[in-house]
Amino acid sequence: MVVSLDRIKRGRRYSRPELAELWGYASYHALARGVVTPQGDNKIILFVTRDKPDYIEQYRHELVGDILRWEGPTDHFAEERMINHVDHGDEIHVFYRERHHTDFTYEGEFEVVEFELFGDRPSRFVLERNPEN
Repeated sequence: MVVSLDRIKRGRRYSRPELAELWGYASYHALARGVVTPQGDNKIILFVTRDKPDYIEQYRHELVGDILRWEGPTDHFAEERMINHVDHGDEIHVFYRERHHTDFTYEGEFEVVEFELFGDRPSRFVLERNPEN
């Protein structure tokens, strides 16, 4: 499924159900992961929450200015694809929120500028907002 960001505006807030409808998904559950890679598309979409309730895995994420410090999921989903995104023509788009159960703000397209891969714990990434965004 090709996901269009034509109607998505940087700085605007979106819920997962709203995005699912815009992108033609039958349900928002397709967007329930923190990392979404629509099949047949060149996009990697990160849904990032800084402050999570205690019962949810506590990844450390922080967006300050144009820099996102992000820990990947423990299953290491899409890490290699993120690392090689520029070479493969993939785009990384970030939706960020401070607190769980609030809408996400579309922050734009980002690029991986640093990373540390770990097999036994979450890998760490530093992403920088694409200045053309």
